[in-house]
Amino acid sequence: MLPFIIPVIVLVFGLIRTFSRPPFRMTQTEFTTDILITAGYVILSMPFMFRAVDVGMRAIDVRTLTEAAQSLGAGWLRILLSVILPNLRVAILSGSLITFATVVGELILADFLVRPALGPYMVVVGGGKAYEPAALGILSFGLTWICLGIIQLVSRGDVRLQPIGR
Repeated sequence: MLPFIIPVIVLVFGLIRTFSRPPFRMTQTEFTTDILITAGYVILSMPFMFRAVDVGMRAIDVRTLTEAAQSLGAGWLRILLSVILPNLRVAILSGSLITFATVVGELILADFLVRPALGPYMVVVGGGKAYEPAALGILSFGLTWICLGIIQLVSRGDVRLQPIGR
């Protein structure tokens, strides 16, 4: 788990030191800096997404499902889209929520690469104002609850109650 072993500040300074000199020079324009920030966020969030999808893959019997789909004449693309991915939707959504929370909460990467992030943005907007930062806080809180609600709805699936004793 890279984000726990190596502090983000070390990752940021490593990216800056590596990609600010020739032949890369990725800190010269806004577009290339945005690519560098995206790469940093991918590096930070990949272990969380991988772990969620790995747990989802271990929870289903991929070999049996694949063999059953092949015996019915499905190709590899059809197996992936119709059999495996629907079984992994909860794991993918859970990993996406963890990734979203990591990216929104990570200020060091955006701050050192000179890009506005949610935390500093709330400070800038709230300079002497009372309502705007509160509104942003409520919006981010509401967005988190909406994401959790979507995960609950998707993970519920088609659960049918079976009568006991029959």
